[in-house]
Amino acid sequence: MKRLLQRTLAAAGSVAMLAAPLASSAAVTTSFGPGDLIKGSMDTVYYFASNGKRYVFPNAKTYFTWYANFDTVKQIPDNHLSTVPLGGNVTYRPGRKMVKIDTDPRTYVVDRGGVLRHVTSESLAQTLYGLNWNNQIDDIPDGFFINYRLGTAIETASEYQPANVMTLTTTIAQDKGLEEEGVITISIGAPGDGFVPSSITVKRGTRVTWTNRDNMVHNVSGSNWSSGDIAPGQSYTKIYDVVGSFDYHCSIHPAMQATINVVP
Repeated sequence: MKRLLQRTLAAAGSVAMLAAPLASSAAVTTSFGPGDLIKGSMDTVYYFASNGKRYVFPNAKTYFTWYANFDTVKQIPDNHLSTVPLGGNVTYRPGRKMVKIDTDPRTYVVDRGGVLRHVTSESLAQTLYGLNWNNQIDDIPDGFFINYRLGTAIETASEYQPANVMTLTTTIAQDKGLEEEGVITISIGAPGDGFVPSSITVKRGTRVTWTNRDNMVHNVSGSNWSSGDIAPGQSYTKIYDVVGSFDYHCSIHPAMQATINVVP
């Protein structure tokens, strides 16, 4: 058990070590949106989804199946980061690599949704990933196995084409089934945290939902409209069908202010 814990902690720290240069170079922003990579003052990187949740990269190997570098990561205030609830872990990008589990000798491909499919022979692995197929296998620590689920085994190359799988899964939102168009969730935090994100750009027709993550009552009020009281854990939804920049605030806590920019 001790060795397993050590392996898990070491793997989880891999992203942190590689992202460390960001801490000193990234400017802090409160403006971000679905599909953005975000982090706080610490080095862990998250994927922000349209459901208003953040998904963590459990290690560097997982991160680099999706991204080549950390150039697009945005640093946000720590209190904003803590307001955004965790949605879970990011899994390997489907098609990019084969994987195996530390305590399981079988080799798997990764299909959409974090589904592992057993590759039943070496010749099949070579057909799928070339002569150097054994260099295309990553070990997944046992502690991260719960992020995946087992699917049907692959018997022939016609059942799984890595290039096709990658083409159909270009974003983490697609992989997790979160790519609903025209929907975004904003978190309502404590008065000192405000609306998160406090500035966001959406397309015309987007349905914006505010969810109260605080333990106090808040509201969302704009020009000639108001949500009314939003109790802890409750939500309010408004559709933005006019292009422009729209400020809003909480009339109960006037210091809580934010902006939605609507583009065609």
